[in-house]
Amino acid sequence: MSQINFKNLGKAILLIFLCIIVIPLIVSIIISPFLNINDNNNLIIINLIVYLIEIILLFLIYHKDLKKEWLDFRKNFKSYCKIALKCWLKAFLLMIVFNTIIILILGKMANNESANRELLNNLPIFSIFMMVFLGPIMEEIIFRKGFKNAFKNKKLFLIVTAFIFGLFHVISNLNFTSFSDFLISSTELLYILPYGAMGYFFGKAYYETDCIFTSITTHMFHNGLSIAIILLSTFI
Repeated sequence: MSQINFKNLGKAILLIFLCIIVIPLIVSIIISPFLNINDNNNLIIINLIVYLIEIILLFLIYHKDLKKEWLDFRKNFKSYCKIALKCWLKAFLLMIVFNTIIILILGKMANNESANRELLNNLPIFSIFMMVFLGPIMEEIIFRKGFKNAFKNKKLFLIVTAFIFGLFHVISNLNFTSFSDFLISSTELLYILPYGAMGYFFGKAYYETDCIFTSITTHMFHNGLSIAIILLSTFI
């Protein structure tokens, strides 16, 4: 018996393509004549519109499951939060190990991390809202929930979704303007390991509880703590 439901896998991949490429492209095309996309304030508006459209779409697709899982999460809040905390702690420790090794090799942090810190410094309120709330909700649904019914094997589900999650956080920051720049920036692919480690344990939190709100909570907690550490470091 096949360990992969290719029909559901195709749907999950199509949903990622829609949310990551199609919707942002359409929104940019429609809004760009009216707004200067190089202006940070206008960029906030575009990003918020994209995120809100995507979250509404995801809730329309999965509204029955989400309602059921939300009730389950509320009922088992304490036990699910314990699972979320255990998964986060393992992910956090593994991420520190990978990041330390890669930074020693490359001499720099991940481009995605640098971009997030710059955004947080320039637009703190928007950054916190996007990174702590909107981002985790959208990412957990499209990277985890969309693949849950595609893989019958737990390990296969965790590994594949972790890789896709890690790749998503890295590839958007690669430089494709020239082949030489691409070769230089492609070393950034090493950061798939720490991001993938987080994705693996976010997925584990979801799989063990069969409740997407467990992984959303884990993701929100991680991002919120990371932002708090960054903000505190600026005052020390």
